[in-house]
Order: sequence, then C-alpha cells, then structure tokens
Amino acid sequence: MRKKRLWICLGIAAAAVLSSPFLDQPISGPVIRFFGDSMDWRSRWLMGSNGIDCGRVKVDGDPQTATICVLKAESEGKPFRVRYDVMGYDAAVAGRVVRTPSGELYALSFDGNPHGAGYTSLLAQRSSKSLCPRPYHLWVNSKGRINCFQQQLSYPKNLSSPNMEPY
Repeated sequence: MRKKRLWICLGIAAAAVLSSPFLDQPISGPVIRFFGDSMDWRSRWLMGSNGIDCGRVKVDGDPQTATICVLKAESEGKPFRVRYDVMGYDAAVAGRVVRTPSGELYALSFDGNPHGAGYTSLLAQRSSKSLCPRPYHLWVNSKGRINCFQQQLSYPKNLSSPNMEPY
C-alpha cells in the first residue's frame, strides 16, 4: 500500500513539473527535435510504413523537389506525405498533405503553440486533419506547393475553414 502511494505521488509530481510553463520551453525543444511533433506522428501513422516521405519545405524554401515527389507518388497511387512550413505570427505553423494506403487524401494543419510564446510546446501543440474534397485533386499553387482544396492562395473564410495555406 505504501509503495502504491509513493508511485501515485511521484506520478502527480512528474505531471506537475512537466506541465509547468517554466519547464515547457526547455523540455519541449529537445524532445520535439528527437521524436518529432504531433503533425509528424499523425502524418506518419496516416501514410503507413510503406509510404513515401516527400520531405519538409522550410519557410521560404524551394518546394520543387517535394512537389514533384508528391505528384509522382499520386500518379502511381502510392501513399505519401509532404510538409510545408508557413510563416507564423508567434509560433511554428505548417500544412501537410497526406495520402493513405487506401487512397484517401488529407490536409493537416499544425500550430506549434496556440498560446503564442514563440516556440513549439510539447503539451500545447495542435494538429488537425481535414479530408480533402472528393473527387480528389491536387493543385500546385502559385508558391509551388501542393494543396487539395483550391489552387489559388486565399485567406480562410472563418477560423474552421480547411484552407491550410492562406498566404
């Protein structure tokens, strides 16, 4: 009984320490660099183990290689994933397109810290998944990046709009 209480107390103490805003930043960076963020894990799971990782395009990076990879994988009917980092106001923001082994296409959106603090939070990061409209179609927008909702860049109609790349 005493041992069980000790483990419960240690668990509560560990949860309190890890959820502390003072420790979130120093812990989050190394953990996310080593294991990946929530969008990485979600897209890897959706794509499956035999999918093609077409890479990650950094903010202001050249998307040509990643976009060609996606279009090739799509034409061959293979699962894939690609990530495009987008300039966020106060945290990391990204959009991703994923094809599952069953042929479904999804757009994923990522916000590294909805609270804004300027870093990606291990506990606060959020990724969301939206099924692409059917019939599926992949467009290359004016910035050379893949989008499954529309070809042109435009601001979302509202907060829940599935436009993954407004600018």
